[in-house]
Amino acid sequence: MLEECVCVLSALECVVRRCLGPDGGSVLFTRDTGETLVSRHGQRLLCALHLEHPIARMVLDCMCAHAKATGDGTKSFILLLAALLRGIQNSAHMHRKGSWTGPGLRNLANRLLAVGRKELDEAIIHKITPYASLCCSRHSYKREGSILDLLIAGYISGRVAIGQAEILKRVLCEFYHKVSRDQDAVETISFIHSHFSLLHTPVTGLPIGSSEVIEGLVVTRDWSVWTELQGPVKALILYESFGPTIDTAGDNISICVQQDWLHRTESIMKQKLLSLLDSQVHVLLSSVKQPESVVQWARLNHIALLEFVDSAQLDLLSNISAAETLSHPPLQHLMTLKYCRRVQLGGHRYACLGTVLHTHTLVLCAPAPGLLDQTVCVSQGVFAMLQHLSRTFQSSIPAADQSQSTLSTQDLWGGIMCGGGVLPVGGLFEFLLHHFLLNERNCGDPECCRLLAEALLCVPRTLYSHNQRSFLNIQTCFLSDLKQLDRAKSPDLKFGLGFSESSELAPCLESVSGKQQLVVSVLQCLHRLLCVGAILHTRSPLRTGPQTHSEEDEEEEEGMKEHSNST
Repeated sequence: MLEECVCVLSALECVVRRCLGPDGGSVLFTRDTGETLVSRHGQRLLCALHLEHPIARMVLDCMCAHAKATGDGTKSFILLLAALLRGIQNSAHMHRKGSWTGPGLRNLANRLLAVGRKELDEAIIHKITPYASLCCSRHSYKREGSILDLLIAGYISGRVAIGQAEILKRVLCEFYHKVSRDQDAVETISFIHSHFSLLHTPVTGLPIGSSEVIEGLVVTRDWSVWTELQGPVKALILYESFGPTIDTAGDNISICVQQDWLHRTESIMKQKLLSLLDSQVHVLLSSVKQPESVVQWARLNHIALLEFVDSAQLDLLSNISAAETLSHPPLQHLMTLKYCRRVQLGGHRYACLGTVLHTHTLVLCAPAPGLLDQTVCVSQGVFAMLQHLSRTFQSSIPAADQSQSTLSTQDLWGGIMCGGGVLPVGGLFEFLLHHFLLNERNCGDPECCRLLAEALLCVPRTLYSHNQRSFLNIQTCFLSDLKQLDRAKSPDLKFGLGFSESSELAPCLESVSGKQQLVVSVLQCLHRLLCVGAILHTRSPLRTGPQTHSEEDEEEEEGMKEHSNST
């Protein structure tokens, strides 16, 4: 079973290792239909594969669960898991065991999980966090830009091309700062992450440099009836039609009854429309198609009408604008808009609604649909990563301090930096954890610590696989820094990917909590793999939920019993 896991992970590793880091390339997928996909986004690459092996699908499920929680580390997940499996396989030959037995693998899996709970936590709290705090605080004056800029740059540098990374970083930082507006930083990030699908608009056919942040909420529909409106205006949100059409009357109703029914319906609808004029409503936002009589009425009375609006966007507008819910049917919400506009994005014309809370829309552009999907996935992943980092930091603050005031942007990122929550990218976390696991004096399981420590170096080795000498130089500089740390409690630590001021690579940052969760997720996935004793193939559907016996199942069981008794 171990050999089968190694073979499966080696195949997945070959897909992702070539596109890891800023120097990695992209992977081209083709289909029989001629459709192509070019991407270097780890989760999209692995999800695009047609995986038939159950071990591969199990690994993919674990990886997607980790990515949903942290938004980061999908490629490193595969690399680290593959390295751990190879290390376990090689350890059997080193100890002349020949091969691992099933109980031995399960015991090893439990021991590795225990290392992830104890030794890993101790190394993070007592070793890596103080090192990260000292490293970042001593060189904060040398960095250009804020902590947020460097975190976003570190995230997107390995997922998009170098020329696109700088543009995307600038737009995402601008989007965050415009949405925050002195609000609580953690709540702002959570709001963007939760409503990202409603707060961004993808535009194909334009270069990525055309991406921008637009004030207001962009609705990907054009106005059914458009009129120029000045100043704040009242808007009515509709989820249903104002009145039933002729088709809803039914074919079995007589002509006289139908005409009388339509006459009364039109009379009621006119009264409702007149009440809108009395309430000084100038904008109608509807999630459905309105009758033609309503459209004509809107044109005659200079009312702007927008139809087929996504219901989720209407709900967002109601929530952020504190809309008033009207009691009479159909369901309606009355709100105030700062302005209504038309915007031209690419070859499409959309509606733009200004809200009281200064909502902004992130417009993401790309020349091709595949590249646009990658840009959207990366942008959404940025805020998933930031949410995981900010919530981890907030959970470390005492409850009494949390209730005092809101957490500003400066307090959040400054607190994360001073608290050792970030490290320079490029393998520093892996080097640190490798060193501390091997040199832990009070380690309860040296064999498991050694397996994990050796597997961790697969990430920096892959990052610098284009130049093996670069990896050795960085490892040498790192060990020299640690010796200096042992001799003097306050060394002049070097900063950057190469841990030297002359490093040709620009400094970027990554989350320590995200890296820790990556190791924990890999160990949990490894535990699941090593606890599998056999793979059984079945043609019947698998029941993953609670099983309930129906009457047909009971009759079938009774028939089988009678057949067995007769034989």
